[in-house]
Amino acid sequence: MLPSWNLIVLYILVGAGIQIIGLVSGKLNKKIGTTCEIFLALLSIGFVYYKFSFMDGFIYLAFISSGYFLAISLTTGNEKRIEIEKELHQIKVEEITLARNFMRIATDLLMTGLVVFGGIMFYIFGPEYSPLKYIIVFGLVSTLTEVIKRIGSYATVKIFFDVEEKQLYLISHFESRKIPIEDLEEVKLETNVDLLKLHPLFTMFSSNTDWTTNFQKVLRLSVPGETIYLTILEPDKWKRTFEDMTKVDESVKEPQVVLPFWHRKNVKRLIGKLYFATTVKGISAYTGLLLLLYYFEVAPWIMVTVLLAYWLFNLYISDQVLKVAMDATETKNPQLIQISQRIFEKAGVPNIRVYETESSEYNGLATGMNIGKSMVTLTTATLKLPIEAIEGILAHEAIHVKKRDVLWGQLWRLGYLLIVLVVVLAIQKYIKNIDEYSTQIFLLIWFLMILFPIIQSFCSQWMEVRADHLGASLLDGGSEQMSNSLIALAKKQDEAITKSLSYSTVLEEEKDMAKSSIERDSLLWRFIEFQFMLHPPMYWRIQSLKEYKGGWGRSIRSRWMLDRVKESVLR
Repeated sequence: MLPSWNLIVLYILVGAGIQIIGLVSGKLNKKIGTTCEIFLALLSIGFVYYKFSFMDGFIYLAFISSGYFLAISLTTGNEKRIEIEKELHQIKVEEITLARNFMRIATDLLMTGLVVFGGIMFYIFGPEYSPLKYIIVFGLVSTLTEVIKRIGSYATVKIFFDVEEKQLYLISHFESRKIPIEDLEEVKLETNVDLLKLHPLFTMFSSNTDWTTNFQKVLRLSVPGETIYLTILEPDKWKRTFEDMTKVDESVKEPQVVLPFWHRKNVKRLIGKLYFATTVKGISAYTGLLLLLYYFEVAPWIMVTVLLAYWLFNLYISDQVLKVAMDATETKNPQLIQISQRIFEKAGVPNIRVYETESSEYNGLATGMNIGKSMVTLTTATLKLPIEAIEGILAHEAIHVKKRDVLWGQLWRLGYLLIVLVVVLAIQKYIKNIDEYSTQIFLLIWFLMILFPIIQSFCSQWMEVRADHLGASLLDGGSEQMSNSLIALAKKQDEAITKSLSYSTVLEEEKDMAKSSIERDSLLWRFIEFQFMLHPPMYWRIQSLKEYKGGWGRSIRSRWMLDRVKESVLR
């Protein structure tokens, strides 16, 4: 049984307090800050296990950990804000006035409430001892973090412009930016706030930063790595100002028309976004269905059957759901259509269509459970790459479709969850006094928790390496073209990350900058990438394509499995 809300909140605040005390004391001396955090963490662990049993203590420590990481998320941007405020006191800047209206933030909170409503209802009225309640609590903590940041952004954001140095400053209590105007890649206007594109629960592949504070005309600024949305009093004036100072494309003169999210023409899109948010971004749809079955006292085996059927249904329509989530539209680029058809026909999946989604991220995605229900989506940033690189990305995604990787990825996850369910049911059935075996059960739980990301990483990386090497066979340039595609993609990703870091974080030394992903990184990071990430390290993917030109086979599989171990333990 979960502890009461006041206890949950108390222990979350304890975790947050540990981080904040460490942060404050760290301003005097970083070693003192680290020492304080370690001491308080050990003190908390000792108190928890003095107060509670072994298994209960584990739950309370999880609450403390959630609070700790919640505080990290909320304080990460504080250092950059302080740096910018000090700079602003030394220079002459013009403040750009924002338009604020409470309805803007109230609408965000309403949409968030609708998404988490099913989970909250299950927590209140669901089975008393359901493990789902733990998942709901930790999910709500994560959602609360984003809500606090959004409210803080709405209430505190200020914008300043340095005319002489051509620098744009955006400051709020939780995140801040310093952006050189010369870095602007695009300056556009939208007639209204597109809430369904900006709300983080409604989006996928999103690189949008929402600083809108009103429902009105929106100024949209695109920089490497992100797109910033602002509602200021004179958007037309500032659009012209920024365009005059840069070389951005001025071909689009009229604002892009955005319908209010409640407009009748937006109803289908709104329903699709809500469905995505409650089934993919959250679990409200599943918990709501389970609560309904529980209310009517349906037999457990029927509950499991209905939930599995619902899961299969969602998998079947996943391509349509994700298309709505990404606001993806079928490409009309004749050159892209031509090369994609050639590659897909060569792969034996001629009916696949290519979609575009607006994003500053460099990425591509294959969706759908089978060949007839699949599509390939590329971001607008990816479409700016050289055509040979785009061909390589399309070939890689074509293999994911051909091999039904989306379907198999979901099936093995389901298999793992069923194994966990069997283990839990076996413990409940055969172990009468759980306290006597608390240590063994604790170790088993930890083993299962650690095993899941490792197995997930293994299966996903297998598919990614296969897609690289089989995809190379679809290209005129073979493995060399595929490796060059990955190099072009990685360089652009690295540039965007480096720029984003320079805008939003304090980089004291050159070593703080992100290391190139096409270079072999440190032992610790290689271990994390090989054992826990969904993709093998980019340097390894490029190297393997250059060294193995025979396509997918035993030699490259053996090399990958050997390096997965060797690169994780050897310097």
